[in-house]
Amino acid sequence: MIRINLIRGKRKKRKELNIDVLYILLPLLVFVGILVFHRSVSGKVEQLGTDIGKANAEVARLKKEIGEVESFKVRKAELQQKVDVISKLQQGRKGPVKVFEALSATIPEKCWIDSLAIKGDRIDLRGVAANNYTIANFMTALGRSGRFRDVVLGSAEQATVSNVKLVRFNLSFRAAQE
Repeated sequence: MIRINLIRGKRKKRKELNIDVLYILLPLLVFVGILVFHRSVSGKVEQLGTDIGKANAEVARLKKEIGEVESFKVRKAELQQKVDVISKLQQGRKGPVKVFEALSATIPEKCWIDSLAIKGDRIDLRGVAANNYTIANFMTALGRSGRFRDVVLGSAEQATVSNVKLVRFNLSFRAAQE
């Protein structure tokens, strides 16, 4: 047989939420939330402050390096200018040597050079020769040497030097480009 208990037993009383506790607990939770938020924000602010300090230190270091690089660039430009001047002097030093070498190879006997002026590729020469044929041979040799071009006789005058009749002459010509 089945038994059914029809007697009602004691029911457990439901506890109601105490509103007084809620008035205390809710502001406390809000306060704790604000504290947690404040700490996280202040931590981020401190972290960003240290990052800014590090970045400023890096900027100062890089500015110093940039200054050094600029001074190196200036020094490099000065040195390059000096190297260019030395190169130009080296090239200029070869020119007169080649002119003198070519002149010594082409000058005939009984012909003497009194003065020689070199201005760029233009050469002016003054000298003394035994006769007009020697001057003509000298001019021909200059033209055929390949080192000189546009050989022009400026003047040729008879002169007496130490009781010897000689011919004073002026030549102008250009050095050939190599």
